Amino acid sequence: MDNYQIIHFNHPLKLKELSFLDIGKGIEAIDESKSTSQFKSNFQSNILPQLKKVLKMAKEDQFPIIYFSIPFLEALKKEDNNTLLEITKAVNKGKIQVIGSCYFHSFSYLCSPILFRKEAELYLKALHNFFDQKPGLFINTACLYDDTVAEIISSMGYQAIIATANPWHLAGKHSGQVYRSNTKNQFNVLLSNGDGPDDFQISLINAYGSAYEANLIDDKLGNSHQMQELFMHQSEEEHSVYAVSLPLSSPSWQHKIPDYTNNPLQKALLKQISNLVKEHASKLKEEDLKLLMLLVQPDHLLQINQTTKEDGYNNFISSMNWITDISLRNRN
Repeated sequence: MDNYQIIHFNHPLKLKELSFLDIGKGIEAIDESKSTSQFKSNFQSNILPQLKKVLKMAKEDQFPIIYFSIPFLEALKKEDNNTLLEITKAVNKGKIQVIGSCYFHSFSYLCSPILFRKEAELYLKALHNFFDQKPGLFINTACLYDDTVAEIISSMGYQAIIATANPWHLAGKHSGQVYRSNTKNQFNVLLSNGDGPDDFQISLINAYGSAYEANLIDDKLGNSHQMQELFMHQSEEEHSVYAVSLPLSSPSWQHKIPDYTNNPLQKALLKQISNLVKEHASKLKEEDLKLLMLLVQPDHLLQINQTTKEDGYNNFISSMNWITDISLRNRN
């Protein structure tokens, strides 16, 4: 049995509440105090042991596959730069395989493919400030995948994408194969654990700050080959097409996608962000784009749906005020 695990490290950021009267006053959106406090309180007991486990695997040539969100790397640099330096050395030596994803581990794709592309591009740009290695593989937040995601990611220079295995889309074929995306260019799709067991397994692990149900890193699981090397040189072979017209998410993710999108307040927020990006994409500054991405972090969207009715409404109003703040900055 072939086994791989993609280990996720994320640091969800807290946003300040913005009142109507504070719009246009240049208030910093991220609540640094709450965000930093949350990271610090979890570091010794939760985060550091997971990082030490990854470093041990790297030392023993097990080639762990890791997603680090940019906020996580920035928080780690402030909290424990020595551990970050150890990780950097392991990545640059090829002992840790870094996988590409979204800057904030957000659901930008659920509201705007344009915003999603921006977030994926910002991730690559920021990752270069930490590591020399450039990822060849990509996994979206919650392993969210469809044909448009594949089209965007393939155009960015990635060599393959991790997608969710779904029996209906596989049409009876074995999910432990390399597939070809339903895109113009040849682009490989590797299928993670989906709706049923298979001999070939790519498990998705929440080491910190993500929402995958599995949170235990298997430090006995060694990759005899680097994942990229195992799959990237098969482009000349003919693979079956894996066509997905509507977004699929991983069943390993704790919540269903409708939990993030179907509440009327969530729908209004996502639509407003989509319209703003569509109308002002060329004008929006990097800080504006990042704020929109922060508004569609999984945790933030859940706060609108799964808190009390009053708190959910207050979170929604604050989010809409932030969007208005961005709109005013870009109205000319």
